[in-house]
Amino acid sequence: MTKILTVENECYDLDFVPEEVDDIRYCVLDYSDTKNADYIFVPLVFLESFNSPAAVLKIGDGFVKVPLDWSIIVCDPTVGDPEVLPVTSLNDRGFKAFVFNPITGFIPSFDEIEIVNIYQEVKWYFPKLKFGHILTVPLEDKDNPKCVYFVKEVNKIPDVLSTEDLW
Repeated sequence: MTKILTVENECYDLDFVPEEVDDIRYCVLDYSDTKNADYIFVPLVFLESFNSPAAVLKIGDGFVKVPLDWSIIVCDPTVGDPEVLPVTSLNDRGFKAFVFNPITGFIPSFDEIEIVNIYQEVKWYFPKLKFGHILTVPLEDKDNPKCVYFVKEVNKIPDVLSTEDLW
């Protein structure tokens, strides 16, 4: 399941996009300017389609399936700043996901991550992300969902993120 967070603070499933849609905007954490990172909503113009291995992650009480070669924002609230970590590096190492709804959230939570399954080949539909954009992915199929953050290309994104930019 590929989900995005819309302006209306709803979960939108990209596996069921009709041929023609009205204006849909989805949330990203924009790190294209590392000095001025912010949550923005960009129009859904193009869906990228590809095949890739997948990991099913249990984050808190929610589940999300993501491409195995992507990265997630993790954070230990007792240690410090959030970091971008490859999904392949999670394996039973006690990392916690940075969980935050950018529309209604005031304080993030930090939920345990566990890899519960791996699939060899999955067909994906994702928005075409610009360099520096980190995708906001809902963990729940409801309004005002908890959200986690994934990124495909980490070229323009620092390994350690400033908490001032995230909440």
